[in-house]
Amino acid sequence: MLIVAAGCTPTRPPTVGLEEAARGLDAARNAGAATYAPLELRNAEERLSQARARMDKRDYDEAQALVQESLVDGELATVKSRLGKAREKVDARTRENAQLRQDLSSGSNPAEGNQP
Repeated sequence: MLIVAAGCTPTRPPTVGLEEAARGLDAARNAGAATYAPLELRNAEERLSQARARMDKRDYDEAQALVQESLVDGELATVKSRLGKAREKVDARTRENAQLRQDLSSGSNPAEGNQP
């Protein structure tokens, strides 16, 4: 009788990491994912939304899987955003270096333009 009663008690939802996934999304947004990794950001948001819906339906295993997907997509969005920003900096330095080389090869001194 005790075993049957234990089987009928409501199970508490496992810790599926909804808050962790939400923090990961915030980090991705703050890193600039909307600009540099919009697809990955959207995927992470959709997976988190689906995980919440599964939690409401008490489908904890599926919710856990969706949370993990959201975490991975959010991390990918963050990394791609950092990479995009780094590439922009490299491109800017490359343009600056090209301009300096051009100035040097033409014999002009960019510092001379700043002197009275």
